[in-house]
Amino acid sequence: MRTCIKLGGALLQTPEGRSRIASVLSKARGEGETLLLIHGGGKQIDALTSRLGLKEKRHEGLRITDAETAQVATWILTGEVNKTLVSSLVASGLPALGLCGADLGIFSPRRKSVPGIDLGFVGELRKDDINSAPLLHLLKAGFLPVLATLGPEKNNRPGTPLLNVNADEATGPIAAAAEMDRVLFLTDVEGIRGADGSLIERTDQAEIQKLCQKGVIAGGMLPKVRAALAALEAGVPSVRILSGAVSDPIQAANQGQGTEVIQ
Repeated sequence: MRTCIKLGGALLQTPEGRSRIASVLSKARGEGETLLLIHGGGKQIDALTSRLGLKEKRHEGLRITDAETAQVATWILTGEVNKTLVSSLVASGLPALGLCGADLGIFSPRRKSVPGIDLGFVGELRKDDINSAPLLHLLKAGFLPVLATLGPEKNNRPGTPLLNVNADEATGPIAAAAEMDRVLFLTDVEGIRGADGSLIERTDQAEIQKLCQKGVIAGGMLPKVRAALAALEAGVPSVRILSGAVSDPIQAANQGQGTEVIQ
């Protein structure tokens, strides 16, 4: 099984959390899983922007990123979050390699455009923006790529900040380009909940659209459900949203926990 796992930044804030995830991934790899990791780090970016006195602005869960915030995102995502995670993985015996889109030319995002809103240095990825050859080579060679979703803008001018791509949204195209069998979005919630608060075990695009229109799905969950649908549209066969706080999230996914998203 070739599994792409998107790790929310909240799961990676403490050494204990990183070590637990590393142990789970080491076990899965020992059982034959081929793994690709994609991580966020929003809470860590929030902490540093607050310390620096930078005002946070968002639009439908997406961070509006000016030049200063783009610099902070690069420091945090490709530095603190990526390297502390890689360190924990290597300590657990995994051949982890921390990368972003600039490394090996893996991907070059384009500016994300939203009518009436200037998101700044925010990017988006399509499958054809990704150079799959380096990823496939690394996976075949036995490495565990750990990706921060920042990359140089297509046809960018020298000195332009890297574009920050929402990690949830980037996961589908990257996973499809890397020929993954499934995507697991590990979050700080158990999955998607309905209007009555109960966990939805399986949902599809039509139901998700209704829940979004009613405001049941809102805030930070919006990018996740859109990302899940985008992963399916990009060609990933299986997508699931579940909690990363359980003792073994991969085993939980295999047992059907969380919310499966289908087309």
